Amino acid sequence: MSSRPAIVLQAILVIALGCATTYCWFVRWSVFAQPPDTSAISVYSAHTNYVVPLIDHNGTTYVGLVELLEPLGTVDAHADGKKYKLKFTPPGSREMELQFHDGKDKGKVKGENTKLGADFLIQNGRGYVPLSSISELLAHALSVQIRMNQAAGRLFVGDIGQRFTLELRPGNPSKLFVNFDSQVNPTIATGPGYIRFTFRREPVVPSIDHVSYNDPLITGAKFSEHDGIAELDVSGNSALMANFADAGRTIVVTGAPLPPPPPVAQQAAPPAATAPVAAPPPQPQAPAPPRFLVLIDPAHGGTEIGAAISPTLAEKDVVLALARRLQRELSTRGISAALLRNSDVTIPLDQRAISANAARPALYISLHAANSGSGVHVFTSLLNQENYASRDFLPWNNAQSAYLDLSSVVAGSVAAELEGHKLSNILLAAPLRPMNNVAAPAIAVEIAPPAGDVADIASAAYQEQVAQSVAGAVAAIRSKIPEVRP
Repeated sequence: MSSRPAIVLQAILVIALGCATTYCWFVRWSVFAQPPDTSAISVYSAHTNYVVPLIDHNGTTYVGLVELLEPLGTVDAHADGKKYKLKFTPPGSREMELQFHDGKDKGKVKGENTKLGADFLIQNGRGYVPLSSISELLAHALSVQIRMNQAAGRLFVGDIGQRFTLELRPGNPSKLFVNFDSQVNPTIATGPGYIRFTFRREPVVPSIDHVSYNDPLITGAKFSEHDGIAELDVSGNSALMANFADAGRTIVVTGAPLPPPPPVAQQAAPPAATAPVAAPPPQPQAPAPPRFLVLIDPAHGGTEIGAAISPTLAEKDVVLALARRLQRELSTRGISAALLRNSDVTIPLDQRAISANAARPALYISLHAANSGSGVHVFTSLLNQENYASRDFLPWNNAQSAYLDLSSVVAGSVAAELEGHKLSNILLAAPLRPMNNVAAPAIAVEIAPPAGDVADIASAAYQEQVAQSVAGAVAAIRSKIPEVRP
């Protein structure tokens, strides 16, 4: 467990809740949650979940083939005129090839003919398949069960789907137990007479549509899917609150405590009266256990393309592919990792730092790519080392200065692993944002082409070597970095 100093943020977000007579409780929130996007689809698999943007072309909705497959394995794709070839290797399986032709609704998957629901599309060197065809295409390529709720924007790869049960226990107050197969971490919002759980990362699927209760406090529950998320609304006759139990596998919904009554004039008690016995104070909940989380931040995104690696390859796409590979490599080593950006969205630098600090990671890794030079550049912040007491506020512009020692340890370990993979590298210090604003051990990794050809920067083999080196370095010095309470 690590004791972290507080941070002075440049922007302060104030949420005003009109709860003059009602207590509104927020038990947990997710820093990785992004606003629902109707132009994207959420994909869930046994090992990862991610968001894939959608595009519209002549009234047909399309999804990028690389964006769809890359989080599920190793992808090497290129367009040659109107021909498009993609080589895909799922973990533990053999490489397969997919072939399509721009403007044609037929193609080949693993050498077998397949028909799409609309013509294949090539735009700016990227290949797109109709959204209506991806269930059949993935089932053919992966040989697994595929379930898609196209109206809700949710796609499930494999026999997954987290169901839940509801158990109402009447009492004073009543309690509704929502039991899941594994740990969940929804966003929670409350309002007059309801509490809402929003699941963005977990593959929660319908167990009920709606249930009503004949209970004086809890009156019902309703499940819905939309905009790539799942939601469970619990309604009641008064304010509700939630607590987590069983290591996050159970959510207990009950009545929120009532506000204290207004003070009244004190009167002398009758001679024979017995003073009331004060109720024991509520017992505080046990704090969440410390954890080791690596937060991976692919630079740029959305309208910020970063460096133009080539006329058809942008930095933002290179680093997102590398981030997904790094996340997989860390997971195979038993290290929890999350992506600050898992789709092509624009996130300002200050917001990246705010989200990173709110996530309270044990380690922050920023990823960049360059179209000049060669090899891998590993950066730490160019700041003076500072010592702060655990309760000090950290100045926004050099919050990283309190963690430079640990950051240097991580950078050195990464350089050593890169050497072991025979990848040229150099250790540097630079005044980088948002790394300077991050209150955790932090490094930036910038990849340049391995040799003379800039296109090789997107090579699956090269990126796998880099991802394996960084993940191996983190695993090697994990014991030197303190775990942190979320």
